[in-house]
Amino acid sequence: MKVYSFSKGGIQFEDGFAPRQEHSRLAFLPETVIMPLSTEAGCRSYPVVLPGQHIEEGVLIARGQGAGSANIHSPIPGKLVKTIKWGTESGVVSDALVIRLEGSFSRLGKSKTANEWTGLSGFEIRSLLAEYGVIEMEGLGRPLCDILSALEPTREPLTLAVRCVFDDPWLAADYCLCNENPDEVVEGGLIAARAAGASAMIFAVSAAEKRLGEILTDAAKRNEAAGRLAVASVTAGSRYPQHSDYEMNAILSRHAKNEGLAKGRFLILSPATLAAVYEAVVMRAPVLERYIAVGGPAVKRPAVLKARIGSRLRNLFAECGGFRRKTNDAGGSEPDFAVIGSPLLGRAAVLDEPVLKTSRAVFAPAMKSDKGVLKSLLRLKSARKFMPMAVCINCGECRSVCPAKLDPEHLYKRIKTGKHSDSLLQMVSGCIGCGCCEAVCPSKLPLCAAIARFTFKGAARAV
Repeated sequence: MKVYSFSKGGIQFEDGFAPRQEHSRLAFLPETVIMPLSTEAGCRSYPVVLPGQHIEEGVLIARGQGAGSANIHSPIPGKLVKTIKWGTESGVVSDALVIRLEGSFSRLGKSKTANEWTGLSGFEIRSLLAEYGVIEMEGLGRPLCDILSALEPTREPLTLAVRCVFDDPWLAADYCLCNENPDEVVEGGLIAARAAGASAMIFAVSAAEKRLGEILTDAAKRNEAAGRLAVASVTAGSRYPQHSDYEMNAILSRHAKNEGLAKGRFLILSPATLAAVYEAVVMRAPVLERYIAVGGPAVKRPAVLKARIGSRLRNLFAECGGFRRKTNDAGGSEPDFAVIGSPLLGRAAVLDEPVLKTSRAVFAPAMKSDKGVLKSLLRLKSARKFMPMAVCINCGECRSVCPAKLDPEHLYKRIKTGKHSDSLLQMVSGCIGCGCCEAVCPSKLPLCAAIARFTFKGAARAV
């Protein structure tokens, strides 16, 4: 078995506070949901309902206008209580709709009718994805219709790659989704391949989950809709950040070269995104819920929950047994903040922040009064503002783990001097933003964050 992995750098990321990847369970229905109208990238959708109006489950409540924005649907039946200003810890402020649960469900617990899609053209599939607000269920949440429409036809072959690499234990939600609903993930992949004009589909699976790769590949080959689509699997390494776009493109290119295939282009999508494609095209339904990993040292019983979009984070923690009995600086029994995403690269969030379509994991860090809390916070990027900053001790650990073969220590010091140049901008452009350097830095320096800020400012100056 050929295992494709990077030759240098990366870390073996393990976390005992992450939920197990065995199974998921349904979360309770929320009494109220909060639906922000702007994405992390700042793209806005515009409401088509008014306060006081009764809304059915799955009904369109805000329409996307322009590139980057997507249609938004109500995850519960109820009454639109009000529109509020909603701000995240990362500084994004937008309007948000507050919906209170009322009335009966039109979809929950009722049989679903599958719709035939094999006769649809790529344009018709993209239209359905836009209608039901399907986005890339990770990162900035770009509308999938925009991504597919940007793939201009060329002579280069296009391969759809399904990202099933679990180098981060906080990817447990995607693992549960693949394990529990492999046929939906596979069919969603076939639909996306049709819409993108792909000639092949590859399941990139980490070595520890080789059996899962076989299940997905066999399911795709059995599906009549696959037609002439070439289906295969690639076994990837398990060192973080193997699942990043940078490393995924590298291993897919090496696989194509070793197998004598045309390299072409790769469209990399997550299982959660493909499940959303299946819901939109086959079931003609928007994404109303998603798998989300809930855990952290402050949580009693970490678990993977299937939660409604818009549910508050504190409700998910309550379903996992609540918080361990400690006190924070203010004398309360809750953590000072939560983190959405992996502890390595997640962003800080208040406990009342809602679950978004892109929320694959939520982490509750240990409270400051806990013993050994600094150890648990060392790798937590979002917690660095709560911790004293040290100075570089020139240990070189950051260089040894950088998969892009950069010298984060040198780049960080150059940036801090304020003596910027085009050559420095060219050097930092190789950073893939994985955060490995910050994870191992004994001085807790914001290496990756400083490089990312400098890169962003440099790109803005260029524009």
